[in-house]
Amino acid sequence: MPKLVDAPWLGRSKKAAEVVGLCTLSGLAGAALTRHSSHTDYNLSYADFVSILLTAVSLLITVLAVFLAVLGFLGWTTIESKVHSKTEDILSKGFAEGGRIDSLIVQVISSRAQEFMFKGVQSVGEDEPSDD
Repeated sequence: MPKLVDAPWLGRSKKAAEVVGLCTLSGLAGAALTRHSSHTDYNLSYADFVSILLTAVSLLITVLAVFLAVLGFLGWTTIESKVHSKTEDILSKGFAEGGRIDSLIVQVISSRAQEFMFKGVQSVGEDEPSDD
């Protein structure tokens, strides 16, 4: 049975808890600072409200795009490394003596060699005119 301390998910969950804790702490600090500010006029026009919403939406889309870019890069490097290792494996086994690629190459070379050696050579009795 694996130890709880050695579990890889434990480190990730600890970091996630730290991030959530820092976000909560910064939210509480922001709430405390704005609560005691002297300016409490919150009359927003419709244009201000819409500009704030559009800014928030664009910020969320930007964060999502960066997150997807990081995931895409990590996924691409993973796929690239798997393709590289599989290609090396296929080529090393295929070109080994008796491998699939080696036997295919030997077969093609021997058939081409026979084709070139006997090109233009015909049997003795094949082209003789018949005396019918």
